[in-house]
Amino acid sequence: MRKTYRIDKVRKAILLSASFFLFLFACKKDETKIVPGFEKDKAEAEYSENVKVSTKTVLGDSVMADNVAVGLVGLYKDSVFGTAEASVYFQPLLPSSYLTLGEANETLIVDSLVLSLIYDGGFGDSSNQTFEVYEVIEELDLSKSYPSNTTVNTSSIPLGDKTFEPKFSEKVKVMEPNRNGDIDTVSLNPQLRIRLDDELGTRILDKSGQAELENNDNFKTLLNGLKVSPKENPSLSNNQDAIIYFALTSSGTRLNLYYSVVKANGDTLKRVEYFPVGTQSVRFNTFKHDYTNAEVEASLNSTEEDSVFTYVLAMGGVQTEINFPNINELFKKNEVVVHKAELILPVINDSYSKFGVAKSLILASKNENGDLTFIPDYFEGEAYFGGHYDRDKKVYKFNISRYIQDIINEKTNSRGLTIIPSGSAINASRVVIQGAANPNRKIKLNLFYSNIQ
Repeated sequence: MRKTYRIDKVRKAILLSASFFLFLFACKKDETKIVPGFEKDKAEAEYSENVKVSTKTVLGDSVMADNVAVGLVGLYKDSVFGTAEASVYFQPLLPSSYLTLGEANETLIVDSLVLSLIYDGGFGDSSNQTFEVYEVIEELDLSKSYPSNTTVNTSSIPLGDKTFEPKFSEKVKVMEPNRNGDIDTVSLNPQLRIRLDDELGTRILDKSGQAELENNDNFKTLLNGLKVSPKENPSLSNNQDAIIYFALTSSGTRLNLYYSVVKANGDTLKRVEYFPVGTQSVRFNTFKHDYTNAEVEASLNSTEEDSVFTYVLAMGGVQTEINFPNINELFKKNEVVVHKAELILPVINDSYSKFGVAKSLILASKNENGDLTFIPDYFEGEAYFGGHYDRDKKVYKFNISRYIQDIINEKTNSRGLTIIPSGSAINASRVVIQGAANPNRKIKLNLFYSNIQ
């Protein structure tokens, strides 16, 4: 059973915590003591790097990747993390209820059906790759959850495909019908445009004024959704291709139906109807990873307790687990107040970060059931908790003071911490961290604390 202390000693610890940083300049490594003066008594604050930090790269779980505003599509391969593949599913919806595309005495003819996807960045190089579009033939339900390993039935033959090199900053000029039924040249935001099979356009036109175009629930029986995925490339080389990001809920991400209206007198007008992807659309990303012959595969298969390098990959990729195996042994005879526990994650650069590293990381605790949960420090806010990449020092820093205090006080059943990138469902970021066995800069815990006598 743990001892109960008088309230004046607790107050002393709080005062010491507030004044601690005024004396920090006098602190040295390896248990050097700082003794600030008090009117009647003395209290000691200490600094330690003696807490052992153990790291291990592990396979990640799927992530919740539904209701996303950013869709990921593409292939990317490197010698460190292997090959990553991303696909996106979404539902184009009606622009309005009771949609009528033409009158009863008019003939409607498809000119083209084009899927437009607004660019929102990417990870990797901008070399050519091929994307394919498939029709979803399985019912999608907005009330359901779609994790990143979801498999959904689609047509076996693509509705369309395109080989392209992304141009993230170039406007696109297209021919668009105006209100008078004539054609104008308009400039649109940077986007990928893929022409689809006219048959789908004809299917929509044939339902003009009918029940299928009355509301979105009915429209989903006509077109339940689309999948955009990269075409397989068995000859893919390291650091080749990219994962492209698309703004799914942008007004420019939509299905564009261009058609001609032939009137009874033979006059022809050109028209276009847009079927947007919106907040009421089912939309989710799915990911696949292949670590064969990649550097991370050796780390996953290692039986060593600690690693020289440890790895973190978004899109449900590999994660890093962290433990502090000797912390309870260090403090088993002491009651301590933790003033600050700063976890330092130094980053490997050079070829490991050709396209940059994750802008920020998330640090979560794994409970006794293996589920990830936020640690108490997370709820203190971003400025306190940390996690953003420091480009100058090439490190990530986390303040995990409350978590460490709970471990020392044996108030948590945590089975260690897990590192994942922020926004793991909507970006392809990655980072290599210098592990606990690294002989140079390595992951460490800077611990500032006081003994309570």
